[in-house]
Amino acid sequence: MKLKLALVLLFLAQPAFAQESQLELDTSKFPEWMVAPAKYKADQLVYADWEKVQSSGAKAFEAFEYGKAENLLKQAVTMAQDIGPGDIRIAKSPGDLGRLLEVRGRFDEAEPLLEQELYLKERAIGQDYPKLIPNMEDLIRFYLVNGTRDKAGPLTEDLINFVQGKFREQASKAEAETKLKKGSPLIGWAGTAQLEMRGPLLDWSITCDKLGDTYRYIGKPDMAEKLYKTALDVKATVLGKRHLSLANSYDNLGRVCMSKSEKKDAESYFLEALSISQEVLEKNDPALFGRMDRLAKCYIEQKKFAQAEALYRQAAATFAGNKDYLQRSLFGLGCLYSDQRRFGQASSVLGRALSLARETNGSCSIQIVPYLRKYAYVAYYSGGKGKMQNLHALANYIAPEVKPLQASASMGKFKVK
Repeated sequence: MKLKLALVLLFLAQPAFAQESQLELDTSKFPEWMVAPAKYKADQLVYADWEKVQSSGAKAFEAFEYGKAENLLKQAVTMAQDIGPGDIRIAKSPGDLGRLLEVRGRFDEAEPLLEQELYLKERAIGQDYPKLIPNMEDLIRFYLVNGTRDKAGPLTEDLINFVQGKFREQASKAEAETKLKKGSPLIGWAGTAQLEMRGPLLDWSITCDKLGDTYRYIGKPDMAEKLYKTALDVKATVLGKRHLSLANSYDNLGRVCMSKSEKKDAESYFLEALSISQEVLEKNDPALFGRMDRLAKCYIEQKKFAQAEALYRQAAATFAGNKDYLQRSLFGLGCLYSDQRRFGQASSVLGRALSLARETNGSCSIQIVPYLRKYAYVAYYSGGKGKMQNLHALANYIAPEVKPLQASASMGKFKVK
């Protein structure tokens, strides 16, 4: 009698669940038991048997016993149907099996299993998206890197819409005082997030940044920009306007704009990133060099050579005591002079940069090859043909130039040139 009562109480304590997925997931090929109306089978013996097999499969996976793990996890997925789709715990079976198959390079088999994991979790907890964000992130990244890329977009939009909705809730108190402009960061609402929401909001902004990086790396700048702007808006509500994390977001947005040839917008973002970083970081913090270098290159792309030169000179003065970043600053300045055909100035600056690069990396390091090649180019146009040949020969000795093979047809046969 006591056991029956306990089982009834367990059934009543189960969370509400959604009958249909609100996420952009194609469930047409899922097993029938997953998409059937959820029902809880409060049979502890069934659950105990499933848990034993699932645990054994997970341990085998962790121990790199992939063949054993695959057999056990497949068995766990089959056993899960006896528990039913309303129990969030069983989502672990298709999820672990999907991750195992991903490790083994069987991406087509892994994809539906990872989708099933997210689907089962959503069915069990309804639209309580905070608990789903990590799984959404993982599935989106899988789609982009190893799976069906077209599926990533709709799920990414779901994630963005949720995060934007949450930070707008936090900003609602200040809405009457600040007029929001479409597409602009919510800097007027900075710091208005409630204390208990700051941790989750920051976690979600990190998720947006990481996914933005992935989209940028695979050449999808528009979605990357959406994610970076969402992360920026969230950070502004939590951290205020002058936090280093916001500088990182501005920097990311600048890189996206450069990839889209939107150089004026990129300049604005890079300027903001550098301004915040100079306020927050120590004067000679290495992170500042990257900000300066990207802004200088953006100036060069816009033919704003005077601004670029001033920035590289500022960088050289800032990192005068750091040979590594001083050499990079001088190399950037020397390349700028070379591109402007100011070969006399370029030769002097690049010679100094090469000397520092040798001190820092060694005389035969592959790191000095770009310095050797650029200095050789400048030496030739400065009248130093012999120096050019010596520098070029050393660069080729360290990193030989390999020319691609070409085939030519002759008398019906192919000869390699």
